[in-house]
Amino acid sequence: MIAAKLVVGIDFSDKYTLISTCHDPSEGVVTWSGNSGNEDFKVPVAAFKLPGSDKWVFGEEAVERAESFKMKYETDILARALSAGERGKDRKNSPEIVLLGRYLSYLLRLPPETATSRVNALCITEREVHPFSKKVFEEAMKSAGISIPSIRVISYGESFFFYALSQPIGLWKNGALLYDYSDELFESDYLSIDHGTAPVLVSDIRKTHEDMVPFFGADRRKMDEKFLAVAMEDLKKSVSGTYLTGEAFNERWEQRTLRFICTRSRVFKGQNLYSKGACYSAADDVDLIRISRRYLYLGKDSLLTNVSLRAISEGRESLIPIADAGSKWYESSKTMEVLLGHDRELIVVLTDIRDRNERNAVIRLDWMPMRPERASRVKVEFEFLSAKRLRVKVTDLGFGEIFRATGEKRKEEIKL
Repeated sequence: MIAAKLVVGIDFSDKYTLISTCHDPSEGVVTWSGNSGNEDFKVPVAAFKLPGSDKWVFGEEAVERAESFKMKYETDILARALSAGERGKDRKNSPEIVLLGRYLSYLLRLPPETATSRVNALCITEREVHPFSKKVFEEAMKSAGISIPSIRVISYGESFFFYALSQPIGLWKNGALLYDYSDELFESDYLSIDHGTAPVLVSDIRKTHEDMVPFFGADRRKMDEKFLAVAMEDLKKSVSGTYLTGEAFNERWEQRTLRFICTRSRVFKGQNLYSKGACYSAADDVDLIRISRRYLYLGKDSLLTNVSLRAISEGRESLIPIADAGSKWYESSKTMEVLLGHDRELIVVLTDIRDRNERNAVIRLDWMPMRPERASRVKVEFEFLSAKRLRVKVTDLGFGEIFRATGEKRKEEIKL
């Protein structure tokens, strides 16, 4: 008998985490609750070192112990680890990353499944993914002795994508809409699905509504009016399912808006959507589901362009893939060495995934020494600065002892 795979999703925010687990996506995802009988899924992002001891406690216990000692507990655990991650070589041994590893170890022992069974895949979701997030999480887990074969880090937007498309098709076929409302932030997130492409393109359109914050202390009737105006505009588009998440929706105040939304789509409310979406993403990573094979998520950090380098190989022109549309820009950098032909130039081919239009970006290398064809070797570094900006750095490596390298280099930016 083949052992069932265990996958985990973690919603990691500044103040709290939620953790969801799954063996079989067809049977649903379970979110761990620290309080039996209710849906209080939030685990405080808190750590406290007991006075006179090397022992750390976390979560609710950290808060309670700190209060009993009339001391402060550690917060901003992820933000501090990310800051350490930007500092460079010493980050593996930094106390901030070690503390993050301790917190993750504590978190992964909370659900009975993860405390006793091997985790095959983990996906962590954040509101906005920092370019160093995955590396920092990997180093933190390594410091804590946590070994998980597959690790993903995705945004809340992509988590919503995986959550929505894991539901029955009638809830997302014509698009899905999410409202995320806390005291400090109100966001709408619309998934637009183009069934006329292969793979199917799913565009993530996010909006922030600053006039609806802060929520707590505001006139609820006025908030309902503002929310209704937002919903009436959003639901001019085709929407199969609408989801409400965030602490503001713990109260019942949006009655007029809800009545309107219910005339346009199915409506659902819950506080663990992102951790469940991350869990479905982890399941996708180990082929328990196959959403990413059929649907291509295009979010704020996604490349909308296939990037290739035109080159001559064995006498034939070919395209060397650099980055695929749908990839995260901060995960797509690449370095290679190529031989130049007769023309001292590089041709970068850009193909828009949405309309398949192709254009060439020509990088002139007139500064290179004159040499015979295929007698100039160059290092080409492709560094994505954002989802719409690519920097290409070219370094002259010469050609062995015959044509010595000058070491000269040039940089050029390409707008995608």
